[in-house]
Amino acid sequence: MKRLVTLSLALALGLVLSLLATAGHPAQAQEDLDTILARAAARSFLTTLTRPELASALEFYTADTLRTDNILTELGDVTSYQITSADWLKPNETYQVEATLQPGNRDIIVRTGKYDGRWQVDGLELPASGTVAQTAAASAPVVGIQPVAGNGTGKLVFQTQSGGDIYVINADGTGLSRITNGLDPQLSPDGSQIVFTRWDPQFELFTINVDGSNERSWFAGKRQMKSPTWSADGTKLVFSYQDGGRLEGDLKKYSLKALARKAKDGETIRIPDNARGVEFNNEDGLQYFIPPDAYWWLAQIDLQNEEYEDLATGSRYNYAPSWDPTDPNKLFYRTDKGIGLYYADSHTSYPVSYDDRDRGGLAVSPDGSKVAFTYYQDGNWEIHTINLDGTNRQRLTETPLAVVANKNQAGNEVYINEEGFRTMSRAHGDSQPNNNWNNAAPAWSPDGSQIAFVTDRTGQWEIWIMNADGSNQHAMFPNGALDGIALNFAGVDERMLSWR
Repeated sequence: MKRLVTLSLALALGLVLSLLATAGHPAQAQEDLDTILARAAARSFLTTLTRPELASALEFYTADTLRTDNILTELGDVTSYQITSADWLKPNETYQVEATLQPGNRDIIVRTGKYDGRWQVDGLELPASGTVAQTAAASAPVVGIQPVAGNGTGKLVFQTQSGGDIYVINADGTGLSRITNGLDPQLSPDGSQIVFTRWDPQFELFTINVDGSNERSWFAGKRQMKSPTWSADGTKLVFSYQDGGRLEGDLKKYSLKALARKAKDGETIRIPDNARGVEFNNEDGLQYFIPPDAYWWLAQIDLQNEEYEDLATGSRYNYAPSWDPTDPNKLFYRTDKGIGLYYADSHTSYPVSYDDRDRGGLAVSPDGSKVAFTYYQDGNWEIHTINLDGTNRQRLTETPLAVVANKNQAGNEVYINEEGFRTMSRAHGDSQPNNNWNNAAPAWSPDGSQIAFVTDRTGQWEIWIMNADGSNQHAMFPNGALDGIALNFAGVDERMLSWR
């Protein structure tokens, strides 16, 4: 229990630190810091209601004067919430957030105040169903989150990180709702359900309704199940899993003395073809990095009869599958040599690209004509598109040369990252690699005219949007809809976004 409390408080502190980073974002300059932190305190409180393992963190977000036992007992289980409005009840003194809780479509009012410089929940109210709007209107006008123009239609599902919280939000930035937690969520073709996996307490495949109800397990047991994807007709799910191969990387080092000894004994050192970061100098000798060589496979679950089937792609390296939304016969996936296409009817595979830097986050356009994906570009992540026949590769994102030139080079260190590439990293904990922005995990809009993606160009990971040709790149939710929600892209072929 002590370990659980410590972990919960650590997570709570992490949320608060992320709020401070969010508060400094230029796109939110129209809101003062108190507004951002007051709303985030209420949202963090609501999140703890949906996470039993964070129960001890409730004390961090609530004022000492507030007693929550009776209300928490009345609420019972809470699986998700959706904020319906948020605004000042008393200017710079009391901030009020209204939300609907699932299951049961229950209403709650959360009020926050400032105590010793920190915003905490100091008031809770559970009005009768359907009376939230009247109660709020009687006390103060409620503005709430304003819709963002130009983002198109549909819903976006996103994960905060691989295995983190999963949220749903309208494309216009309204209706944010935490649904559950897991890996690589994807919306069903009709937008009514989400598929995802979890690794704790076991490797398992789930679906859940977009309102947080009817969570269902479909399959369990395959190691590190991830990247589940719906067939175009919604009747099948495909996912990747790990089985066999070498799971750890190996950094080889040979001093000059060791090299001389081997040469004297007539031994030769063969550097493997897949070695990365090969270096030799007269002081340190020879070193190189052999990356992990784990085997990844694809499997399918038929939702109609719940039958399991391994897919024979002819390869031991199958990652990040993504079904063609127009054709249940076509399944795209990342291989060790690029992008592959699997035909379900003939059980055959064909290459789409031959560049091993074409990575995961595959997203097929709504008309089935292009694939967008994350590309490993000289130490950072970029977004490319390619036609289904492998032609017309286009790079959509790039760091302007002026930005690269102006970044401070001081304190950078060379290291070999998990992919085995030498790259630059700032010292003192700066997580941004080299001097380029990272852009990753694309998701097409329902009409195919825009692409949402994650980027760290402002110093923190955020959801941005651009036209399908890469033009007009800008923050997708400048209305403060994601205040207090920290994102992180780790570059492990994760799917951060899905848009229907």
